[in-house]
Order: sequence, then structure tokens, then C-alpha cells
Amino acid sequence: MKRILYSVLSIAALAVLVGGATFAYFSDTETSNGNTFTAGTLDLLVDGSNNNVVKFNVTNMRPGNQPKASYLLHNNGTLKGYLDLENISVTNNENSCVEPEVEAGDTTCGTVGDGELQDVVNLRLFIDYGGDGWISTGDKVFYNGKVKNLPSHFELDESMNAGTDLHIVALFDWWSTPNDDLAQGDTFSLDMTFELAQTAAQ
Repeated sequence: MKRILYSVLSIAALAVLVGGATFAYFSDTETSNGNTFTAGTLDLLVDGSNNNVVKFNVTNMRPGNQPKASYLLHNNGTLKGYLDLENISVTNNENSCVEPEVEAGDTTCGTVGDGELQDVVNLRLFIDYGGDGWISTGDKVFYNGKVKNLPSHFELDESMNAGTDLHIVALFDWWSTPNDDLAQGDTFSLDMTFELAQTAAQ
């Protein structure tokens, strides 16, 4: 009886081994190879250049003058960006005083950094959507005031898609004022940086 039982168990074990070796489930495989990642770019050009652009070198400025210049800004990258103006600074000098300045009551003659030209010259900064160089309906004037009151930056958050252009115009106005004679011979210089950032308010 034991011999029969061992024989039955041996046959059952062998059947399990044989069955396990020959039985298979359905299967299928697909691949995801060669995944790559490339960073986008933000590249702002001013008048087609990555170098410093000087727009003004005005001499013999006088009441009634309106020097202006347009900056052509181009997003040469592959990503959308937001345009701001940063690092705005004005440096002014008295230089020396001529007789009309003294007679007008100028008390800062010979003092470095106390020139009055920035006090009498107005500046209008605007986004020239039409590209004609003048303020037209729909253009965005973001500053209109004396040069001396310029803030250090403007958070314009102006959207620029990849490959698009934008014009910003600087228009200086020297309207006649009672203090014009105080500015004779004085100078000021204006520096500013255009910044294209990935996000607004950056």
C-alpha cells in the first residue's frame, strides 16, 4: 500500500514539474529609449546686438530741443519672456558756472554732482507699439517727468514671445522754464539696462 502511495505521489510531483515547465502567460513589451531634454533660451538683442548701445550724444542742448531715440528690442531666444528696465541711474555735473548762471542765482558752481540740467529736462519713456517713434493711441507711456526724478527701475512685465520685437522710445523735452539759465553748461548722463526675464515681476 505504501509503495502504491509513493508511486502516486511521485507521478503527481512529476506532473507538476512538467506542467510548470511548459505553461506560459501572454506578454508584450514596448520601449521608451532615447529620451532627451534641451533647455530653452532667453536672448535679448538691442538694435540687433548683444553689446552696449549708445543712443544719445547730445551737445549744445538748449530750451526747445526734443532729442529722441528708439530702442529696437528683439527676443532672439526660444522662450517667452517679460521685459523690464533695470539699473537706471542719472549722473549729473555742474561743470563750471558762466555769468548767466551766477546772475540767475546758481549757488552750486564748481560742485560735482549738483548740475541743474536734470532739473529742467523732461523725459517721456513709452512702448511704441506702432513703431513710428511718436506717442500714438494705444502706446504705453510708463514715465513722464523730470530726469532727476527717474526711479531705479520699471517693472513693465511686457510680454515678448520668442522671435518678436518691441520698440521703446526715450523722448527728452526741454520746455522753457524759469530756471533754464541755471543749467547752462551743465551735463547729465543716463544709464539703464533692458532685462528679459522668464517670469513676470522677476
